[in-house]
Amino acid sequence: MAEIQEIPLDAVEAPEATPEMVAEQVDTAEIPAPAPKKRGRPPGVKNKAKAPPAPKAKPKAKRKAYGREAPARSAVPPSPDESSSEEDTPPPRARRPARHTPEPLDRRALAADVLGLLQEQRMSRGVARRNHYASWFQNM
Repeated sequence: MAEIQEIPLDAVEAPEATPEMVAEQVDTAEIPAPAPKKRGRPPGVKNKAKAPPAPKAKPKAKRKAYGREAPARSAVPPSPDESSSEEDTPPPRARRPARHTPEPLDRRALAADVLGLLQEQRMSRGVARRNHYASWFQNM
């Protein structure tokens, strides 16, 4: 290993280049360039902070199903000033009217009706298809 030569700061003359100094300069020039940096996150880095979740939207009010009755409202008693003995309030309705039991269906007749409808539908499709194809050859 070469000794380090001390040079005073007030010296005006530059030191002469010795063969050892030239050899050191050549050695430093031969040092390979550092390897290119790797892409990606280095090991040991903490995880990234996650973004806060988006606020949830309020659920929409459900629509009433078609054909259902409105919910029964509770009767509000009138105030003592407005009540009079002459006005009688009608009795509250029954929640649901009594349903009558349906008559038993004749399953054979029902099946025959459904088969007839399906047969008519198939026949009409066939006729429409034949007419469509026949229209291609009318101009010939």
